[in-house]
Amino acid sequence: MKQPDPGHIDNILQQLDFGPKLVVPLVREVPAAILKRRPAPGVWSAHEHACHLPAVQPLMMTRLEYILSDPAPVIEPYEPANDDPDDALLKVDLDEAMERFSRERRAMLDHLRKLTPEEWSITAEHGEYSHYSVFIMFRHIALHDLYHAYRIEQRLLNKDWADAR
Repeated sequence: MKQPDPGHIDNILQQLDFGPKLVVPLVREVPAAILKRRPAPGVWSAHEHACHLPAVQPLMMTRLEYILSDPAPVIEPYEPANDDPDDALLKVDLDEAMERFSRERRAMLDHLRKLTPEEWSITAEHGEYSHYSVFIMFRHIALHDLYHAYRIEQRLLNKDWADAR
C-alpha cells in the first residue's frame, strides 16, 4: 500500500481525539427515561451505542499489535450481534464506560502518534473488507465514532419518545 498522506493521518488523529469529546456530552443529554430504551427489539439504545465505543478500543489495539508484529496478518471480523449477548451493553455502567472511553482513547492516540509512516501503511487481510491497513483501521474507528454518535442523537431526538422525557 502507498503510504498515506501525513495530512490525512493528522486528520484521522484529530477525529479520533474528537470522538469522546462529541459522544460523552451527547449521551449525557439523553434523559434517563429513554437512555436504555430500544427503538425496536434487538436495535440498540443510546446507552448501548455509547457503551459499545469503549468496548471496541482494546480490540483495535490488539489488532494493531498483531498487524505490526505478524508478516501476514489475517483479521477476523467482529460482529457484536453475533459475538456478544443481546443485552450485554445494557448491563454496562455508563459513567465508567465513558470515563474508560476517554482514558483509553488518549492512550490509543499516544500510541498512534508514535507510528512511522511505514507502519501506517502496513496491510492485513480482513474477512469483511477487500483491503485493509493500519490507516484504514483507524480511519474506520474515527468514522465508527461518528456513526454511533449519530445513532445516539437519533434516540435523543425521537419524537415518538417525547412523552417519556
